[in-house]
This record gives sequence, structure tokens and C-alpha cells, in this order.
Amino acid sequence: MTEQNEIPEIVEETVEELPLISEQMNQFVKLYSLNGLNGTEAYKIAYNSHGSTRTCCVEASRLLKNPNITPWIEYYRKTKQAHITNEIKYSIDDAFKEFDDLKIIALESLDQYGRPNVSAANKAVEMKVRLKGLLSDDAQINNSVTVSMGTVEYEGNPLELNVGDNPNDNTETEK
Repeated sequence: MTEQNEIPEIVEETVEELPLISEQMNQFVKLYSLNGLNGTEAYKIAYNSHGSTRTCCVEASRLLKNPNITPWIEYYRKTKQAHITNEIKYSIDDAFKEFDDLKIIALESLDQYGRPNVSAANKAVEMKVRLKGLLSDDAQINNSVTVSMGTVEYEGNPLELNVGDNPNDNTETEK
């Protein structure tokens, strides 16, 4: 069973426009609307009832049809939905900010050759894009970086870099 202290706080902005109800009715509405209890369980807790399940069910049904209670139920449901929406929005915004921070850290972190960690920065951007739903989970991203070296000359002669060749071997490689 749900305890009273687990009921979320509600902002009391439009409460003044709602009809007055007793504390027990208010507790019933909160348990029913916010904590997801069925009417019978909410009634038993709010009214501290030891009556039969059938009696509690009848009384809960009567309360749910009460014209003073139905606006409160709607108010709490809307408030709960707004709270959930804000929590989801906060979580996504928070994740976006963390990915931005990680990207900056990655670009500021230099390896032994003084190059930024472009791969980690790309991964942070990729995670943002995936979170936003702009990239499917099965899409593959290539985070490789190619560095091109300009022409190198030694004593006015251009040098050719042949990776894998023995620099001490003066013979041409077979093709």
C-alpha cells in the first residue's frame, strides 16, 4: 500500500477555483489520481475504513460521482501529467547539456601528438542525435580521422613516403 508521505507535492495555483472538500475527500482524490490506487483502496486508506470490500467499493463509487470531487480528480491528473512532462523534458535537456560538456572536454583533451579527441567528440554528438531520434539505433557511424601530410622536401627534392618500405633499401619495390 502507498503511504501518505509518498504523495507528490502539488502547486496550489488554481486550487482556489476548485470546490471545497474535506480532508478525507482530498486524501481519497490524491490516492486515486496521483498514486494510481483504485477507488476501493483509496477509500479504505483515506477513510481508514475497516468495512467490507463491497461497502468500500460502493462508497468509492459514490465519491467518484460527487460533483465536488470530479474537478479535483481532473486537476490532479493534469498536474501529474504536467509534472511527468517536465521531468522528461528536464532529463532530455540535462542529457543534451552533458553531451555538450563531454564534446568540449573531448576537443580540449589532447593526445600525445597534440590532437583533440575527435572520436569522443563525435560520439557525444552521435548520442545527442540518437536521443533526439534523428538517427536510428542500427545506423553505423565512422569516427575515423585521416590526417594528410603535405609535400616534404629535402635539399630541394620532394620526398615520397612509402609506408611499409625499408628506408635503408635503395631498390625499388615491386608492384
